Amino acid sequence: MMVRASYDQLVNFISKSTGLTIEEIQRRIDAKKAKLSDLISREGAAQIVASELGVAFDKQKVKINELLVGMKKANVTGKIIRIYPVRSFKTKKAESKVCSMLMGDETANIRVVLWDTNHIKLIEEGKITEGNVVEIKNASVRGDDNRKELHLSNFSEIAISDEKIENAVSREVVSQKNISNIKNGDFVNFRATVVQAFEPRFFSVCPECNVKLIPDAEGFSCAVHGRIVPKERAVLNLVLDDGTANIRGVCFSDMINKIFGLEIEEFKDPVNFLSKKQDLLGKEMLFSGKARQTQYGMEVLLQETKEISPDEIIDELSKEVKIEDI
Repeated sequence: MMVRASYDQLVNFISKSTGLTIEEIQRRIDAKKAKLSDLISREGAAQIVASELGVAFDKQKVKINELLVGMKKANVTGKIIRIYPVRSFKTKKAESKVCSMLMGDETANIRVVLWDTNHIKLIEEGKITEGNVVEIKNASVRGDDNRKELHLSNFSEIAISDEKIENAVSREVVSQKNISNIKNGDFVNFRATVVQAFEPRFFSVCPECNVKLIPDAEGFSCAVHGRIVPKERAVLNLVLDDGTANIRGVCFSDMINKIFGLEIEEFKDPVNFLSKKQDLLGKEMLFSGKARQTQYGMEVLLQETKEISPDEIIDELSKEVKIEDI
């Protein structure tokens, strides 16, 4: 199989797999390119050399920073740093779920996406939780070098591992971008001004697995946990502008509380909302989250936010001042 990786990544992977020095591998790659009259790239020649040396990019157990985009049967062990809420979605054939989590080892971290209902059930039932070390087998690596993701299908395996990982890289790496440069799937930090805040919408979820619920004649029922007393959650949209463009920021209950300082019950009072909205409009803040393309345009699912202090603005402006301007 062909993986999408940089030349250095391929050379390092081949070196680790074979025990040959990097210099020896580079010599073989150069010889292969010359033999083929330089009609292939260095990366292509490296993959041919790997094949000749019997190096398989799949089924080897690797560290997270060694995962290469295009691997179809990657095996890796990591510590679960954060589990994100299970989401429900509908296809033309049925209703399904997806869950994601951030997993790290001592070399890096990666977002893991679970599509199989049996894997997701382990999360919903608390059999796999944050802080657990898990072993993953036969997962596929998608994305690019800037943002890799590990995807688990029904052919993949995930299980608790006895391995100890003390110094897992826990901070999710995000890039600083202008809104005009944000692309679908980016995890970004950006500074923007709140120019609009729309009224919140409320919905019910299962208190155990956070799946959105639709009431029936007898109340609320979760497909996994049966009849339950639902938990109420809220969602609210902001319009954020940084001077290069604007984007919709989507806030769920926890983020609403961080931004507005209100719990759901307080938020239901229109007077409270309007008062907090007026205080928020025109405020410049730091935001971070995941961008996604929808039928209505690009939006960011906000995960963190921070107010900008006057001292931070002054420090940033002073760094931009050139000596000749003083």
